[in-house]
Amino acid sequence: MDRIGFAVVGAGVIGQVHAKNVSMLESCKLVAVADQVRKRAELVGQKFGAKAYTSIDEVVKDPEVEAVVIATPSYLHAPQTLYALQYGKHVLVEKPMATTLRGARLISESAKNAGLRLGVVFQERYLETVRQLKELVSDGGLGKVYLIEAELKWWRGESDYYRSDEIARSWRGYWETEGGGVLMNQAIHTLDLVLWLGGEVEEVSGYISNASHPSIEVEDVATAAIRFRSGALGTISATVNIRPTNRQYRKIRVLGTNGFAEIHDLSLRISTEEGEVQVDGSGVVFGDLHRALLADFADCIRSEREFPVNGDEGIKSLELVKAIYLSSER
Repeated sequence: MDRIGFAVVGAGVIGQVHAKNVSMLESCKLVAVADQVRKRAELVGQKFGAKAYTSIDEVVKDPEVEAVVIATPSYLHAPQTLYALQYGKHVLVEKPMATTLRGARLISESAKNAGLRLGVVFQERYLETVRQLKELVSDGGLGKVYLIEAELKWWRGESDYYRSDEIARSWRGYWETEGGGVLMNQAIHTLDLVLWLGGEVEEVSGYISNASHPSIEVEDVATAAIRFRSGALGTISATVNIRPTNRQYRKIRVLGTNGFAEIHDLSLRISTEEGEVQVDGSGVVFGDLHRALLADFADCIRSEREFPVNGDEGIKSLELVKAIYLSSER
């Protein structure tokens, strides 16, 4: 079977993870790497035996490229995805899939109309402990779910993240280019899982603030209360201000009438009247889940089945983020 030709657009940290993963998969071939910084494109391309381009225009006009991974700054996700779709390329786009709901809906509909695969990089759905929790909730193992609580307490510094170099300073921390702060960039993975576990949301009330990053416009702390269509309630708290920085964590707790379960970073604990089960997920290395998602995306292209984390799924977490922002303005 011929390998699927991929190109990665954006050769920053996460773009290099995608390039490495494409080159590792037997079902894929890394055809090209593109980045506006020519030297970076050349270095990454040389490392993985791929062509080096400096524009997406070169990528989409390469006949060897069948699928494109978009790993550029957030404000470029929607227009670059749309451009690649117009050239008949399947697209796997980093989160958020767009900085606006209009952009997200446009690329989702465009992919459907063109009969092309569109995937959003929510790789944590491929974490085995998360899948076990999803199965437990779906099968009623916790009884009727009445509360889902999510916490993300991370650190992102101004000098080492938001203002780390010229490229970072050109887009991170601005509403126009990043689309938001901790909710839009870091916590959106957690929101995706909350929605995957809890289903559709009926009502949202939220607050956002910037507590300790004076050089940026967007929020570095956020809280929200949500009511699911099922009747369950939910709470979300997220920040990139946690100190000390070696105490960062993420938790998702699902409480039901028969017990509760908690994801703590990568591991799972299930507590019911029958006892407690713990599943260690700490062996997962950064990049493993991205590779699992990529492999599934490639298989969906080859088999012509729908990718489970498609545009419609990607829109859901973006809608929740935007609802929290809107609520906070009241």
